[in-house]
Amino acid sequence: MIKNGIERTNERISKFAVADKGALIQIKSIGEFSVRQRPLSSFGLPGNMKGYLDYRLGLFLDYWDKRKDLDDDMIPAISSWYGIAEHTAFIGGEADFGDQTSWHHPFILDWSDRKKASLDENNTWLRLVVDGILYLREKAKGRYAVKLRGAEGAMDIANIARGNEMFYDFYEYPEELCEFLDFCAGAARFTLEKQTEAAGRYMDGVITGFDIWLPGNSTGHLSEDASVMISPEQFREFALPYTNKITNGYDHVFMHTHSVGVHNIPEIIKIDNLDYVEISNDPNAERSMAVYRKLESELAGMTVVVSADLEEIRDNLEFLASRKSVIWYDAKTTADAEEAIAMARSIG
Repeated sequence: MIKNGIERTNERISKFAVADKGALIQIKSIGEFSVRQRPLSSFGLPGNMKGYLDYRLGLFLDYWDKRKDLDDDMIPAISSWYGIAEHTAFIGGEADFGDQTSWHHPFILDWSDRKKASLDENNTWLRLVVDGILYLREKAKGRYAVKLRGAEGAMDIANIARGNEMFYDFYEYPEELCEFLDFCAGAARFTLEKQTEAAGRYMDGVITGFDIWLPGNSTGHLSEDASVMISPEQFREFALPYTNKITNGYDHVFMHTHSVGVHNIPEIIKIDNLDYVEISNDPNAERSMAVYRKLESELAGMTVVVSADLEEIRDNLEFLASRKSVIWYDAKTTADAEEAIAMARSIG
């Protein structure tokens, strides 16, 4: 494995998974090791999948060689990644590549277009993700792990396919929307199962798309991004029942949320089998640590993933020690990373 001391990392995350409280810390990036990457649109995708993944793997291996002695709680893991479009383009429609991500364009412009959405084993975007995971796994040779790419919740898939007309559908076409949401739930489950089969197991569990290891038959990440735009009542009617169809039967589920959507996080955590929730920092919104503290009672019993700077970690050590948390930290230097790790280890 390209990380020295990976056995210590594995032991910590295994113990954490069954603990009632404690903290892990993952150094998500180190500024001094950052490099300017080629524009995504320059690779000739989707036709040049292997060439693109070889380039991405080379950057990954170089980065981990530089941080191989850092004793945080990250497992060196990689997945196929082509931008945001792959989360939804596998159901149909058109997508294209920009410099830093990809874009899936709304294609159910009228409900008569509903038949354009389908699940096809040979869809280009599904194959990019699943065959990409298989390709990276074949090249691993014990050096690194392979993680899931993740998926969107049913409402997020519907939002991309319909565009923001979806929010009018709550009132104008609720029956058509609910039927489509049911399809979207099946689509999310479909891609997650294909990804899980391709990625294989790590310590009898999976590594989610956001680097969180979950034991057993588990999955993630899922996203409920559209929830920031709607009321709790609308979430309970148009999101919760359908995301439950995605998460049904899993041992553990990891969900990505947004600090700007604080009003719906208490609803999101009611999703069946969801016990890991990440709160992202958003512009012009409360920091995720502040949201974590605000929802202290609602989040009791959950494992919360929170992005924090050094000051926030330092100021919240007592709070974090009483909870079960994963701290994400973006370091400028290796010294910064080591300071953050030392603080997290003091939590116990």
